[in-house]
Amino acid sequence: MFYDRFTRFLHVLFAFGIVIQLVISEWMVHPKPDRAANFLYEIHEKLGVALLVVLVIHWLWSLIRGGPVPLGQLFPWFAAARRTALWQDIKHYLASFVKLRLPGAEEPSPLAGAIQGVGLVIATVMAATGTLIFFNVDDSWQFSNWLSAVKEVHKFLGPVMWTYLAVHVGASVLHEIFGHRLIHPMFRLRKKNPDS
Repeated sequence: MFYDRFTRFLHVLFAFGIVIQLVISEWMVHPKPDRAANFLYEIHEKLGVALLVVLVIHWLWSLIRGGPVPLGQLFPWFAAARRTALWQDIKHYLASFVKLRLPGAEEPSPLAGAIQGVGLVIATVMAATGTLIFFNVDDSWQFSNWLSAVKEVHKFLGPVMWTYLAVHVGASVLHEIFGHRLIHPMFRLRKKNPDS
């Protein structure tokens, strides 16, 4: 696996956090001027702020470390060479998939990197908008115009994150089916035993 241990640790934190947030959002009661929130909403608020902290740490770590999966691979849209590599990787995946195969996962893939970049942006914007709501809504739960716009962005991204999660996890499971071990190494936080 080409991700360092700290990156994998951060991934574990926000992966589980995001799943918990999405599940909680299905049963929480939103507060209104005439209705109090339930305890799930309060968990959702505080966990959202914690997730934003973890995501910011992940962004900073990605900038500092560089490593085998640089930020440019997560966001190939701004460089012609990276866009070309992404397009070539998409064609490579399609050609392999037609033959009922998938390319190996030993090297960082431009397509996988771009998909991960989209997920990081969605998660960060969701956490940031939720945090803005948490710190700026008044006790009567009346939203100012700008905060109402923030709330709409947050609500819109909920189903987008569910869709992203299905694609991301589905792609990982598909790689596992084709014999590429991705899931266990991504969640392994201990150093690999050289004897095993």
